[in-house]
Amino acid sequence: MGRALVAALSACLVGSALAGHDDVRVDPALKRYAGMVVALGAPDAEGRIYSFQAKRLPEAPGYMPKELRGWRLTMLAGKRFAAVFEVQDNSETEITVNRVDGPLNGVAVKDLFVIEEIAVAR
Repeated sequence: MGRALVAALSACLVGSALAGHDDVRVDPALKRYAGMVVALGAPDAEGRIYSFQAKRLPEAPGYMPKELRGWRLTMLAGKRFAAVFEVQDNSETEITVNRVDGPLNGVAVKDLFVIEEIAVAR
């Protein structure tokens, strides 16, 4: 991944009061993290995937375990571009989404995402 793309993504996340792909105004003090999918989780018995391994962009230590619960995750690239999920749980490197929002099938390694400290609109 090019450094220019990572820098542009980081600048958008830090400098913008708009979050995601809608017109929801977000307090700039709220936390948001950019990341990249590095591996997909194991599918369930029906072939649905609800977790993936991630790394933060720009490079940073892993996520604080359980910190991202209830946060909004928006895909920024790939077949699932603009798909929104609620984080159910996380470890330093793994993110699991709530089954209510459907599976992550279609998400691929190297897809980009943003996680924001705001609730998913239902």
